[in-house]
Amino acid sequence: MVLNQSSGAIMPSLRSLLEQMDACAQDLEAITQREYEAIRSLDGEQILQASQQRIITHQYLGELEQQMRQLLAQHQVSSQLPISAVIDMYADDQTTALQALRRNLHERMLKIDQKSQENRMRLHAAYSVSSTILQQLGLSPEQQTYNRRSAV
Repeated sequence: MVLNQSSGAIMPSLRSLLEQMDACAQDLEAITQREYEAIRSLDGEQILQASQQRIITHQYLGELEQQMRQLLAQHQVSSQLPISAVIDMYADDQTTALQALRRNLHERMLKIDQKSQENRMRLHAAYSVSSTILQQLGLSPEQQTYNRRSAV
């Protein structure tokens, strides 16, 4: 890493990116909740809409992460250095606030991931129950676990 005069200028841009990422995380929380409600009510249209919104938001979050990498590269900060260390080195009087923002973002993303995994399990369970009901009503062919054809 190279320390230079413009290194202090990295903080306003880093703060902005972290705040935008935090806004994405808030959107993902709302999307995950809508997805949960849609799964509970077996609303296929709402499930698809929530999934599409989640994809778009994750893509934007990926773009923000790329912008952060580019910002660090522009200021000749090693890509191996964690953001927490960059904040500690350059934030001066903003260190506490930026570290709190970074930590909250990290915790929020972990919770979103956990809720998404829970939704995935709920969706799989709802699919299994719906498929079984349709099969028992004769509205869907029963699926066999094994192919019962034998070689002659």
